[in-house]
Amino acid sequence: MGIEEVTKTARTRLCIESGERSWLKDARYTARDIANDTLRLKQAGHSRTEIQKDVDREDFLRNNKCAVVGKALQAWDSYKELLNWWHDQDDTHVGKPSPPATDKKGAYPLVMAHTEGYRLTLNDEDDRIQFRVSPKPYKKVRGHLRGRQEDLKLIKAALTEEEWSLGQAELLHRDGVYYLHVTAKTEIDVPEPEDADTLVGVDINERNIALTALDRETMDTLGTLVLDYGTVKAERQRYHTITKRCQEHGQHSIHHQLGEKEERYTAWILHRMSRVVVEFAQQFSNPVIVFEDLSGIRDAIKYGTYMNRRLHKFPFHMFEQQVRYKATWNQIPCEMVESPYNSKSCSCCGHRGYRQGRRFRCTNDSCGVQQDHADRNASVNVAWRAWAKHAGVDVESVTYRTRKTQPFVRKVSLSGSGRSVNRPSSSREIASRGVLSA
Repeated sequence: MGIEEVTKTARTRLCIESGERSWLKDARYTARDIANDTLRLKQAGHSRTEIQKDVDREDFLRNNKCAVVGKALQAWDSYKELLNWWHDQDDTHVGKPSPPATDKKGAYPLVMAHTEGYRLTLNDEDDRIQFRVSPKPYKKVRGHLRGRQEDLKLIKAALTEEEWSLGQAELLHRDGVYYLHVTAKTEIDVPEPEDADTLVGVDINERNIALTALDRETMDTLGTLVLDYGTVKAERQRYHTITKRCQEHGQHSIHHQLGEKEERYTAWILHRMSRVVVEFAQQFSNPVIVFEDLSGIRDAIKYGTYMNRRLHKFPFHMFEQQVRYKATWNQIPCEMVESPYNSKSCSCCGHRGYRQGRRFRCTNDSCGVQQDHADRNASVNVAWRAWAKHAGVDVESVTYRTRKTQPFVRKVSLSGSGRSVNRPSSSREIASRGVLSA
């Protein structure tokens, strides 16, 4: 795959030593006004250059203004892409995208460029990272950063190592505390997928994600794991029901609050599961993570409004992007293979099989393979397709793929609500359950 530029965000807290906190507050609310004006002008058809001129503020740094305008325009472009996709659907009565919010009550994050809106330096005497934030012209707030060691180490690397650089930062305020989210950029050399020793097949379906690791040379199964994310479907269905009732009674403000809670919950689950996938792959020699191509899946599934909403409860594309992002940071390549009949084909002989519940049975008399989990069978097919892709083998012509006997699958359920467990298991612990002992 070669050299890829990647970005990571370090989340830190501000320990203010000099300057007025009110300057930060005023700048955040000014940033909100600039963002709202940007969205209003963009909707009216103004160009970026015209917007930059119209939203100027005397009490706001021009570089910060350009950064805030850029963030607002990115939100508008994302909305237009979703809207265009929605108009192309046959059923336009479900899930129409909403334009970016222009709430005048909440504060917009103050977006700043390094060395202009903010500057970070490393103090060698106390090994602290000092910050200087310029919320207003000629007014500066100074202090040092606090946070997790992994976030502070990331910033220190960006300040001391040549291959790293600092990007934009966002100043946020929550529960009386100011936070600075800093982006760090670097380039990572990612191996080519065809050079991998281990093929990690990923099957994503309605309720769970199945993982299977195959040795490229022997096609032996090195590990198998199924992640059950039924809580995501249940929570999103619950929010949908509450939101629908709120809309019927004109309670739109509650609708927006619930929407934010649902997004935060879903994002938390996505980050957790994507970490498990990457940490599962890391435990094997020179792995490649293989996805099946799900483009057009939403267009292909037409089961009516209720079933479509049920089947689309999991954001497949967002999950895949998060896995790719985390895999790149760990120098693990990802690739895509075709998806036809992965769930219905026998992972041993390729014959169309029979699925009953979660079990899979091959209907080929000379094969007779039975799998304890049909989704694991699909993940084996995904991994095998990656082998066939680079070996130049015709998928349909092969009558033997992998071994008939597969180990029993390890299945874990992700519960993040705190209602059923005191503390969720770590992603590394979950990933290790699927690795077969030697």
